[in-house]
Order: sequence, then structure tokens, then C-alpha cells
Amino acid sequence: MSEESKTPKSETQIPPEKPDRNTYNPERFKQATIGVIHALSGKPDTNVHFYSASSLRNQNPQNIINPNNVHLPSPPEIRDPIMMNQLRGAADAVALRLKFHNPKLHEATQPTISDAKVTFDALEQVRVEALGSRYMQGVAANLRSVVEYNSHAEGHAQMDKAEQLSPQTALALLAREKLTGEPVSKTSRRIVQLWRNRLTKSGEDALEKMLQHIDNQKDYAAASQQLLTAYQLMEDLEEKEQNSSSDQENEDSDNSDTAEDPATEGQPEPQEQDQPEEQAPQLAQGINSDEQSDSEEGEGFETQDTPAGPKEGELPPLSEVEDDNYHIYTKQFDEIISADQVCNAEELTYLRQQLDQQLQTMQNIIAKLANRLQRKLMAQQRRRWNFDQEEGLLDASKLPRIITNPMYSLSYKYEQETEFKDTVVTLLIDNSGSMRGKPITIAAMCGDILARTLERCAIKVEVLGFTTRAWKGGRSREEWLKNAKPAQPGRLNDLRHIIYKSADQPWRHARKNLGLMLQEGLLKENIDGESLHWAWQRLRARPEKRKILMIISDGAPVDDSTLSANNPEYLEMHLRRMITRIEAQPDIELTAIGIGHEVTRYYQNAVTITNAEQLGGTMMQELAALFDPKSKK
Repeated sequence: MSEESKTPKSETQIPPEKPDRNTYNPERFKQATIGVIHALSGKPDTNVHFYSASSLRNQNPQNIINPNNVHLPSPPEIRDPIMMNQLRGAADAVALRLKFHNPKLHEATQPTISDAKVTFDALEQVRVEALGSRYMQGVAANLRSVVEYNSHAEGHAQMDKAEQLSPQTALALLAREKLTGEPVSKTSRRIVQLWRNRLTKSGEDALEKMLQHIDNQKDYAAASQQLLTAYQLMEDLEEKEQNSSSDQENEDSDNSDTAEDPATEGQPEPQEQDQPEEQAPQLAQGINSDEQSDSEEGEGFETQDTPAGPKEGELPPLSEVEDDNYHIYTKQFDEIISADQVCNAEELTYLRQQLDQQLQTMQNIIAKLANRLQRKLMAQQRRRWNFDQEEGLLDASKLPRIITNPMYSLSYKYEQETEFKDTVVTLLIDNSGSMRGKPITIAAMCGDILARTLERCAIKVEVLGFTTRAWKGGRSREEWLKNAKPAQPGRLNDLRHIIYKSADQPWRHARKNLGLMLQEGLLKENIDGESLHWAWQRLRARPEKRKILMIISDGAPVDDSTLSANNPEYLEMHLRRMITRIEAQPDIELTAIGIGHEVTRYYQNAVTITNAEQLGGTMMQELAALFDPKSKK
């Protein structure tokens, strides 16, 4: 061998291209990450793709993790320990999802409401990560670093109100603490404690069940739904079970009534019986009608809240709201507006979250009352039949009797006309400043629950509010001042009539709108007479046979600008005349609830409550009385 071909011993032992363990290489980091995912998930055929953060955000969430393809953020070009820990944690989370998660089962059990759906998915991710953390300390450390990093990045330490933390993050942190046994990080401890303080007994039980069923995705999903229900993020499962059991009880009761008694064999059978198995067609969707996916876009419903009014030729003409003793200085600045046009979507979502938090305190009480009302309404919608008739539809239930004894003649039946008419209910809520605080919050909660309850019974509900656009006159008063303040100007303020939910709009599409009532600064003055006329006009234009208008108010109409320039009783006298006018018409049933305000001196059908907490029960009782067949004239 020549001298030139000899290689120094040092060069043969240490190849010059051998990578330095201390030298960071993004490509090697990618390969290591891919190897971890393949090994940890047990799916070596999974393709792993790396994208920039912005590109990853634009990916379809369903494509980020699936058995064939995984999408992860690219590692940093320059060594960054924090970002590298984030990527390690993300890779571990993806691998555990692939290993322990059943996508088809998840899809079959997840809620349809968007907020609940996202939180449900986060709780499932906590489950798979907790399973992996049990046996692998390195994985547990990586996942913990991701949680702690996110807590700092989201500013948990600076949060002092529960509403500032999303339900998705809050419940995931509570579940992680329960499933792993690791306490919440110091950064998130205060804000998570606020959510923990709102945990009901049902919620505590749900967390315990989630721990017990961590190895069973189906049972864990059921427990997760219970937790979401406890925090009002999805439909009350207990309420559904009550309704289901109630329906079964009614069916059993009806069947027992129709069973033949040996002591009465051979006697004529009752002429009228309930047939619970043949319910009215409008109840075909049953109790779960409000569980349809939001993606259906409310087929058959309006998508815009446009003001409804009588169309020419459909109804007798309505005279104007003005009369000989009531005038409007100008209508130029009045508005009829949908709730989602009053503020932006982000604020409306925040206000709805506030309302949901408040709902927890009264949910159980009002839900029970709503269940009673629902059972009453659905019982009235059952089909009833007259049996043993000479003509009509052949009664197939009597055929066995004819076969065994040909001496019996064929028996017929015909359906009775149900007394339950197609119904629409309008809830008109006083949005004046005196309603601020507890009254308006409970009014919003009751409107929310009432809309859900009646919608299940195929009864359409409209929720309206009335206030003014400004204090002390607004632009109407400015016009009056410019024109040298003519005497007796009439109404001197800018009306604001709000459509929270139109009658044809599904509750699911309008639920956020009801939170607007909690907006600071919305509630101003109230001009009841014109607002009542507006709601009456909208209701008269409806095609339903039965129309109910319920108004909730806490005082007489008050508008300083109008009353200072007219008779001090100007607005109250107009309200009285408008009530008399509506009550004299047969087409609408008018009822009122006064909060700390004696409304019985105005309305024929009215009730006064002393505090706002009574509102939910009173609303349900009043509606139940209206739907009671014994009370109908």
C-alpha cells in the first residue's frame, strides 16, 4: 500500500461528518419527532407533515390528526428550547390521540352545539394524554410543559373573572388535574378555582366518572357530556331523562286506562280514549328537536330577523299608534333592530357566556317548571278517538274479537278535533334602566328557557325588547329644541325596539342574542304604549290560530323628556288606552307580569311579583293557566 493511500488512525476512528450531539439540526429534529410518533402510536405507516404556524392554522381541523396523516408545526431554524419542548409535547399528544382514540365513536357521541363540541373534544384529548402520562414520565413532562407554556401565553395569572377563561380551557384543566393527579399550575390556579367554585354536585360526579372510565372512551364520553351539562354548555341530560320517563308514565297510564277489565267484559267500551302511540304529526321530532346540528342552517326558518307586520289584504287595517290624545314629534330616529346588529359577534358571545353562568343558579328550579309546562302542552296535543262508531276508519284493534266471534260487527272509529290550536307566543320584555341587575338577568334567563321549552312542543316563540336609544330625548329632543320647542310636542325620544328572537327563528340560532340584555348601557327609558302596539302588530300578522302576548315590566312608562314637555300622565294614559284596545280584540290573548310593580291596575289578566326570583315560576304558571282547557272560555 502506498504512503498516499494510508489514512491516519484518528481519521478512521472519527469520521469528519459525524454529527455533534450539541449541534442543533432542524431536519434531524424532524426525523426524531417522526420516529417518536410512529413508536408511541403504534402506527408506523402514518405520514407526518410539517407546516409553518400560519399554514397550520389554515388547515381543516379534521385533517390535522387522522390515521394516515399528521400535521405539525415546523421546528425552529435556530435552536429554541421552548419551541422545541412545544413541538415534543405536540408530537406526544398526536401520537397518544392516534393510539387511544376512536374517531367514529367520538363523532357519534359528540354534541352538536359548537361551544360544547369544542370542549368535548378537549376533554377527550385530556383522556388520551392522561393515559400516556401514566406509564411514560418523559411524555408526561413534555405534555406538562405545553400546558404551562399555554397558561403563561394566555395570561391566566392576570385573569380575575371566570368569563375570561374559555370553557374549553377551564374544563380541560379541571379534568387534567382529576385524571393525572397533578395540581393545576400556579399560573392557572386562581382562575381555575373560580370555575371549580361553580362546580355542582353533578359536575363533581362527572369528573369522578371520567376518572373511573378513563380506559373506556364510550363511558368517558357520557361522563364528559354530564360535565358539559353541569356547566350549561349543552342540553340538560337529566331533563331529557325526566321528559322521557314522564312520557313513558303517561303512556303506561293511558294504556292502563284502555285495558279491558274482566268485570266489565261485554259492556260497551268507553267512547273516548287516548292513543299515545299516535301522536300529533308536529311532535314527530320529539324532545330532541333542538339537538339538530347548527350546520343545517335552520331549514324552513328565516335567516334574517326582518320586522314582521300585517300585509295588505290579510288582516283588518290597524289604526296608527297615535290618537287624539297622543302624538309623536318625529319617528325619524326610531329603530327596529335585531340583537346581533347592536354589538359585534365577539361581545355577543361574551355576554351569552355571562348569561350561561347566571343560568346555573336557577337552572334546576326553572327547568322543573318548564318540564311541567311541556308535559301539559304535549298531553293536549295527543290525538283522541271516538270508538265503536257506525262509520269512519276501521278499528284494527277489534279484528281479533270479530275473528273469534263472527257475531260481532265491524267496529269503526274517527278522530276527534283537538282543542289545541297552532300557537305562537310573543314575550315582550321591558329593557328600561330600572330593570338593571337581577330583574333583567332573570328575564333573559326565563326568555331563554321558555323559548326552548315551547319550541319542543311545536309552539313558536318571539322574544322582543323595548327601550330608547338615548337618555333624556336623544335626537328627537334636539330637533324639538331647534324648532323653538313647540308646546305639547308629544313623544320626545328615539325608540329602540329589539328583536332578540323572531318567531320563525330556531332557538339555536338566536341563543346568543338573548345575552344582549346584559350589555352595560343598553337599558334606558321605556315607552310602553308604542312598544305594546309594535308587538301587537307583529303578532297579528302571524298565521297561527292562537296568539299570546306576554309583557314583563317593572314599572309605569317613563321618559323624562316626554313627560317634562307634556302632561305628567301622558305616557301612562296612552298605555291604558292601548291595553283596552288590544283586550277588546278577540285575536290575541294579553297577559302581563309586573316585577315589584302593580300591573293589575292596567291589565285584565296580570300578576305582580315582589322580587325577580319569582319570575321564572310565575311565567310558567301563567302560561300553563292559559293552556289549561278548563280555563278556556
